[in-house]
Amino acid sequence: MILPKLAFVGSTHQAPPWLIHSIRKHGTLEAVCDESPRRDVDVFQARWMYSDVAALLREAEPAGVIVFRPNNERFGIIKQCLGSGASVLVPGIPCGAARWDRVATMSKLAGRTVVSASPSRFAPGVSVARRLIESGKFGTPMSLALHITRRGTPREGLDDQGPVAADQVFEAADLVQTLIGSIREVTSVAHQEGALMVVGRTMTGTPFSLNLHASGPPESLGLELELRSVDGTCMRIEKTGQLFCGNGSRVDAMYRPTLATSDPAVELGFDGLVGEFVRWVAAGSTMAADSVPCASVIASSEAILSSARSGHKVAVKRRAPLNYGQGPTTSRAQPVG
Repeated sequence: MILPKLAFVGSTHQAPPWLIHSIRKHGTLEAVCDESPRRDVDVFQARWMYSDVAALLREAEPAGVIVFRPNNERFGIIKQCLGSGASVLVPGIPCGAARWDRVATMSKLAGRTVVSASPSRFAPGVSVARRLIESGKFGTPMSLALHITRRGTPREGLDDQGPVAADQVFEAADLVQTLIGSIREVTSVAHQEGALMVVGRTMTGTPFSLNLHASGPPESLGLELELRSVDGTCMRIEKTGQLFCGNGSRVDAMYRPTLATSDPAVELGFDGLVGEFVRWVAAGSTMAADSVPCASVIASSEAILSSARSGHKVAVKRRAPLNYGQGPTTSRAQPVG
């Protein structure tokens, strides 16, 4: 099997090491573009190092590009990649909702794919939770509570000055939509200490709450999730990735990674995300793609940040028919192109 040529565009000292590990596992890391291209050449083990995106696309000719730049730069980089015939993966929010419509059009014209999703969606614990909900074994979701603490998320520019990074908000909205459906409305409360509290409802009326923190001690980093169904079943995902689902003494499902043998890239979802992107790249333009799920997550993220600024309830601007997303969405990445 010939691995596709991939390129990484972003700050090498801020990129999660498990993202780079997953890129090298699923493809050939042909080139890296960073402001200091020689600094980490030995660490990244890429064939070529660049400081200019245009030169990378022209000379390295990658089939896919992973973009890990601050979100005010991503739209321009996505345009460059599509214009050069390369598909794009953004492990976070790619751009605003209005610009995403342009990305969808450009990707279809270019016959290439743009995948935007949070790695957490591909974590094994989240995948197990989704299957339990879709199979009906968990029952009808009654509520969801999610707590996420992240540090060091790249952010700069006037469009990402909220209490937490836009990528963290996107991650939370992506998980909510994956598990209990598209978001209808939200109310957010921002705190100066770098925290954001969100409550809202999905299209089916299921309430949820989000606690997002942009800083904290090392032991607080990660995500915790609790789902409850109408029959009293409780499903929890811990920071360690462990999942428990049951009701009283009844245990419906359990997932417990072994710290000594588990791969952090797999447990954190980077392996699944990059692997999904590579499958889309290998399929080329022959696979049908749908931009609506990602558009819905972007719109939900913008509504959360808008509510945090205004202090009022904000309805999510629908970019799809109202019957879309009234239930859990697939864990597969939702590309366009």
